[in-house]
Amino acid sequence: LVLEYCPGGELFDYIISQDRLSEEETRVVFRQIVSAVTYVHSQGYAHRDLKPENLLFDEYRKLKLIDFGLCAKPKGNKDYHLQTCCGSLAYAAPELIQGKSYLGSEMFGAWAYCYMFLCVDFYHLMMIM
Repeated sequence: LVLEYCPGGELFDYIISQDRLSEEETRVVFRQIVSAVTYVHSQGYAHRDLKPENLLFDEYRKLKLIDFGLCAKPKGNKDYHLQTCCGSLAYAAPELIQGKSYLGSEMFGAWAYCYMFLCVDFYHLMMIM
């Protein structure tokens, strides 16, 4: 098993160190998150544990999605809904918490992060959660 070296650390730690991200930095980070999720989905999989702790910066400040331990491939085609609630509840879409079947709930997380990057004191939010 060979993994890419990511010396920049977790997105989570970076956000806490910055308190909030600028609009420009949020745009760059958000675009990379959406790109990673889109690629995983294009391969027919769902990551199911998208969170800032699972996004690492490489030496060029590019984000890398890690921890595919909960990754699942829906049976059938891409429109098949998943049933199992897993991942980190602090980042879960409402349909996961409600026990409903889901498709594309990772995009809820991506948009929630975009909001948090811009508007929320992330450190104190995580202390509450």
